[in-house]
Amino acid sequence: MKFYNAMSVQLPPYRPIKHRSGLKVMGAAFHALLMRELQTRFGGYRLGYLWAPLEVLFQVLIFLVIFGAIRERLVPGMDYSLFLVAGMVPFRMFQRIATRALGAVDANKGLLMYRSIKHIDVIIARSFLELVIYFFTSILLLLGLAFFNIYASLEHLHVVLFCWITLFIFSFGVALIMMVVGFYGGEISKVITIFFTILYFASGIIYPIHIIPEPYFSYLLYNPFIHNIELIRHAFAPNYPAYHIDIWYFLKWMFVVNFLGLLLYKYAERDMIRSR
Repeated sequence: MKFYNAMSVQLPPYRPIKHRSGLKVMGAAFHALLMRELQTRFGGYRLGYLWAPLEVLFQVLIFLVIFGAIRERLVPGMDYSLFLVAGMVPFRMFQRIATRALGAVDANKGLLMYRSIKHIDVIIARSFLELVIYFFTSILLLLGLAFFNIYASLEHLHVVLFCWITLFIFSFGVALIMMVVGFYGGEISKVITIFFTILYFASGIIYPIHIIPEPYFSYLLYNPFIHNIELIRHAFAPNYPAYHIDIWYFLKWMFVVNFLGLLLYKYAERDMIRSR
């Protein structure tokens, strides 16, 4: 029987366990979710990333054909095609961020099994992806208009960027609310779809709201989304009327919506974690 001296046994060199910081864990989760969203969003289309600008382009062409004969009288001080692009693209971003949040929990149950991935990470990844897609869609369409000698003024480009950023923050708050509604609501998502269709026509996307007579004009101004979109149009075309714009009203809504979204998310977080 052999006895070994414990001191003669060579142990492997000590390697300290590396603990990743919270930011690195969040960054890795964001990257994984973003790659999954890219595959889900465009993996089934042959046109890939071109589908988003083509989708908006088709809508713009349809309304140009419908209102082509009266477009000069319809939107004084601004080309109607530029008017449509400045309104449709931001609204599509807002709509996609909000509606895709309805099924965010069920669609990502596989990844949500990992403790390092939170439900809010899903909303951040989805919202950021839509922001990038539609911001570059806006740039591509504006370049396309410039090819046909329809130019957007870049003198107030900082105002346009401010509107896009604040609209993204507003959309993120709505997305948090929609995620909780979708988690508890079930079939309510169908009603939400109808609501966004009504909002599309009530936000002056295809017509300038200043042509609406009173008292309906004042009623429309209660819609916070209008003030952001109209400011983008005024920045692109300074001759476009701006007397009805109150961006502070929109910013108040932005803070309220995000506060309510975070509050609802905190309330529902335990139930969503249990459903993993």
